[in-house]
Amino acid sequence: MITIMLVGALLVGCLGVLVGSTWTTQALEGHFRHHAAERRRLNDEWSALGALRDQHRWCPRCDGALRREPALVGGPEDQDD
Repeated sequence: MITIMLVGALLVGCLGVLVGSTWTTQALEGHFRHHAAERRRLNDEWSALGALRDQHRWCPRCDGALRREPALVGGPEDQDD
């Protein structure tokens, strides 16, 4: 008898978790959709900036020339040799 009650309580608990997670997902669906649209917009903007930078080799923000080689981290002046 106790085994049946424990199994029943476990099943009710699992059902509650399942229903709760479903309701939470439905409640947050609009929020998720908004974030996905924002990510797509930002990706498009970064792609456009990258294409512009690669094409013109000028920074669209500060209007300065871009380097062709990657910047060194801890340049030669930082070395103690």
